[in-house]
Amino acid sequence: MNQQLHDALHTEYELAHDTIRPDGVAAVHAGAARRRRRHMATGAAVLALAVAGAGAVTWRLLPGDGPAQMAAGPGCDRPGHNVAVFLKSDVTEEQTQQLDLALRSSPEVYCLAYETKEEAWERFKVEFSDAPDLVAATRVDQLPPAFRFRVAKVREADVVEQRIHGLHGYFDYICSCKTATPTKPR
Repeated sequence: MNQQLHDALHTEYELAHDTIRPDGVAAVHAGAARRRRRHMATGAAVLALAVAGAGAVTWRLLPGDGPAQMAAGPGCDRPGHNVAVFLKSDVTEEQTQQLDLALRSSPEVYCLAYETKEEAWERFKVEFSDAPDLVAATRVDQLPPAFRFRVAKVREADVVEQRIHGLHGYFDYICSCKTATPTKPR
């Protein structure tokens, strides 16, 4: 009798289990969990690549000490710090001229060059030639025009930054000598 009772209870348990949780549900849940983990891993990888790519682009666009950053001209071989003033996409001709005049009249500035979007694009393609996917994903209109120049000392970069601080039309002032937060956009 014990065996018959055991068999009957086991049969009822199996029927109840199949009704509550039919075959394949565990596989569906396991598959969903695997998909969630895979999506999370993919999302984390994409985020890591985006952060690394943004960091690399920012690092490469910062004015460095290499000669490719600056136009050849009188005084460009003097030691100093590279500076870039990135212009807004909607900068007017008048704002560009005001910035140009302020920079040209600054005795601290030497080796001043204006870089158009097209020139920035050409420099970008050369600097990122080892990352063809990044070059392919970037358009000319995504790169801002900029004024690039050199200053001899860090405090001279600060003086020039203060001189153009009240002018409009630029969104970033970056010196290779600084690690501080850039000037607020105007």
